[in-house]
Amino acid sequence: MNADLNDARILIVDDQWSNIDVLENFLLLKGYSNIRTTVFSREVISIVQEFKPDLILLDLMMPHVSGFEVLQQIQDAGLMSELMPIMILTADDTVEAKKKALSGGARDFLSKPFDLTDVDLRIRNMLLNIYLMMQLKDQNKELEEKISDRTEKLRHSNSALELAKKLLEEKIAAIQEQNKTLKEISWIQSHVVRAPLVRMMSAASLFELDGPTNIDHIEISKLILDAANELDVIIREISQKSKNAHLFEDLNS
Repeated sequence: MNADLNDARILIVDDQWSNIDVLENFLLLKGYSNIRTTVFSREVISIVQEFKPDLILLDLMMPHVSGFEVLQQIQDAGLMSELMPIMILTADDTVEAKKKALSGGARDFLSKPFDLTDVDLRIRNMLLNIYLMMQLKDQNKELEEKISDRTEKLRHSNSALELAKKLLEEKIAAIQEQNKTLKEISWIQSHVVRAPLVRMMSAASLFELDGPTNIDHIEISKLILDAANELDVIIREISQKSKNAHLFEDLNS
């Protein structure tokens, strides 16, 4: 149903053509143009399924299938809906009849003989309520879609934050490992490397002594070579530590 209530689809069910004529002509006069009528209550279900009315005006006292039975059939067929209200047409104004109709799914009553002013007000108020309910339903659906969309975006954001946190933790661990390795290399350079280097320098200085010495040049060379081999081993260890700690890799990658 759109905002123009006169476009509403209205189904009138009454076993008396005279009643139908009164209601149909009055509704046409009021600007309603989408009207279906029937005097055969057995046709109601098929008409509802095909016509999909926004409002049903239903007589209670009809032969073959009464209005109460039509209400039950509509319920059994799964066609009863707040967005398709049923307004009862009845001359039976008793409390029992009204209770039975309401329990069957009816929403309002029009008493016979019809007061056309009452008919106009009740039908327009009923259609207006249905239109407002549809608007509210659409707004709720739109709100649910927005909430769902924002929830999905938030889920993706949380996933991105978790990934960023994990990467940051990995970077911090890598930096800590590099700092540890740098400290070890610094200690090695300050203490371990210095010893063979000093021996090499001391042995090499023997070649510069003037005058005869009791030190064999071959032994001096061996001292230098041993110290060099020891230094080579230390340098290889430093290189391996640097590699294991990814010391010279770019942490921004």
